[in-house]
Amino acid sequence: MIVRLILWAIFGFLVYTVVQAAWRAFHAAPSAAPPEKSRGGEAMERDPQCGTFVPRGDAVAARVRDKELWFCSTRCRDEYLRSLDAETLRR
Repeated sequence: MIVRLILWAIFGFLVYTVVQAAWRAFHAAPSAAPPEKSRGGEAMERDPQCGTFVPRGDAVAARVRDKELWFCSTRCRDEYLRSLDAETLRR
């Protein structure tokens, strides 16, 4: 009798957990876009290589085809420029 009661309690807990997870999944707020400005009021820029948002003051700038681009690091900048060079060579 006790074993049966414990099994029903475990089953009830599992059902409750699944229902709660489903409820949260359907009623979760959509993920908000990153803020346009950092907490310090500085404009945020998106790195075209990795997609990271970086405050403009911390970003690494590069002019590519008469367009100013902002990168999270020199590594991302260099990878982006290499991919452009490789694309140009393929043409």
